[in-house]
Amino acid sequence: MRLILPLAISLFITGCAVTGQVSTDAGAVADSVAVPSTSRASAPAASPAARTPAGRQDMAAAKTPPILETPRFENLIDRIVSGFAMPPLAHPLVEQHERWIARNPEYLNRVFERGGKYLYHIVEELENRRMPTELALLPIVESAFNPNALSKAKAAGLWQFIPSTGRIYALEQNWWTDERRDVIESTRAALDYLQRLYELQGNDWFLALASYNWGEGAVMRARKRNEAARKPTDYVSLKMPKETQHYVPKLIALRNVLSRSKELGLNLPVIPNLPFFVVIDKEQSIDLSLAAKFASMTVAEFTELNPSLNRPVITVTRTDRIILPADRAAGFQRQLQDHVSRGLPLVTWKPYTLKENDTLVSLARNAGVSAQDLIRANSLKQNARPLPGTVLLAPISIDTPEPAIETTLAKFTGSRVIEKETLGPVYHRVTKKDTLAKIAKRYGVAASDIRNTNHFENEPAVGQRLLIRSARTQTVVTDERGQRTVLSAVEGPAAAMDASAAAAKKPATPARKTGAAKGNDKAKKANPPEKKKKTAEKKSSDKKSSEKKSPAKSPGSTQTQASS
Repeated sequence: MRLILPLAISLFITGCAVTGQVSTDAGAVADSVAVPSTSRASAPAASPAARTPAGRQDMAAAKTPPILETPRFENLIDRIVSGFAMPPLAHPLVEQHERWIARNPEYLNRVFERGGKYLYHIVEELENRRMPTELALLPIVESAFNPNALSKAKAAGLWQFIPSTGRIYALEQNWWTDERRDVIESTRAALDYLQRLYELQGNDWFLALASYNWGEGAVMRARKRNEAARKPTDYVSLKMPKETQHYVPKLIALRNVLSRSKELGLNLPVIPNLPFFVVIDKEQSIDLSLAAKFASMTVAEFTELNPSLNRPVITVTRTDRIILPADRAAGFQRQLQDHVSRGLPLVTWKPYTLKENDTLVSLARNAGVSAQDLIRANSLKQNARPLPGTVLLAPISIDTPEPAIETTLAKFTGSRVIEKETLGPVYHRVTKKDTLAKIAKRYGVAASDIRNTNHFENEPAVGQRLLIRSARTQTVVTDERGQRTVLSAVEGPAAAMDASAAAAKKPATPARKTGAAKGNDKAKKANPPEKKKKTAEKKSSDKKSSEKKSPAKSPGSTQTQASS
């Protein structure tokens, strides 16, 4: 829907309200909820040409006539089961996962409770493209229907796109938003990708799914190896990583359990076969907390449907829509219209440049938020101490709308943080395999610098402790992409003192006992009680002897070792 905030307030009530009774017919629901020019149900968003990869087939765009071909179901899960179309998979891992799911029915309840918000939209998309509805269960395998899931490989969202594949399928990723977590856009991209893989792998869904998990190139190479060895090239015949071996069997096990739920005595949750959410188009920025308030939702509930939003303000230049529960859209419009009619601002967060004596605590206090709110809003480190000149997104107290706020937000690509950081000295203990060239390359320093600092001519001796980099204090600027630039650096005694002071502020951590220390403990236990006095006398004698020698400490022996 279109929210013409400053120009046509009357449209908010008449044009944006969700009207009419929602049909229980799965295909007709979207049309019954959508209102011309203002709100639409969870039907797919119009995708520009740039979002559609080349080679997409006509079958992807084909629509299933809802009334003639789509049976009526009360429970969305029944509708999903009716669309299962993948062949059986004879594999022992399928049976293994079936048994686990049947023994843990609460698992299905948990994932369907979380995924119920998104499933109707996914099923609609699959049916529109005439794709098997087993794929509606794939987010269970990928993310357990958690749109904020993030893997070790930096894959994000319901469909677990890594950054590079997300960019290929036009999923925007910047400081403000990450469309890999956007329910609508990530579903569009995932189904585009799966259709392409299906065609690439000779219309074999099992190989397509293995490619989605392992990579299309890896599957193609595995097939070529089998061809060269005169072996079958189907899914069960390929040698794959353990994760991919379990990936397709997990999905098919879910399919089989849902198909045989009555036989297995499982009570599946009931998910109404109705659109859970509607999409609200907007033409003006708004604070995220304010949008949640207008929809009578908590911020956590709001972000479950809008997980792609990274910041506390929704900028129209980067996000031109929000997603709301279907039963909250009308209330949202009423509260929005009332707020605008009273001349109140929709945006309070804006870029702010830190001045002298500004701190996160003082800025937060003046803005009426916590320092943690500022840290989260700008993705700062917990111990961040930004310097003057730092540009942050911060709430500013204003009573009326600011005319230039849209231009200001459009130009602001993200926070720019200037900090002073103190780094301790970096040391390296030479091993048998080390050479000066290897050590220099590892730490990114010149071999001549290491040689001059440590006063040797050719190669360092095995066991020698080299000073790689002295303690230093540097001023660093970090931009919205996380790229760091060193503005200035100071090395020497002053930096070493700063490093020592910084280390002193950290809470002490118990040191691990060395082998010698552990040996001493054993020796103490071995000493019977009657020998304690003699041992104490021997220690006293040793102490006097050591006091006469008074060896000097090696340079830097009290410094904390730091990694580069």
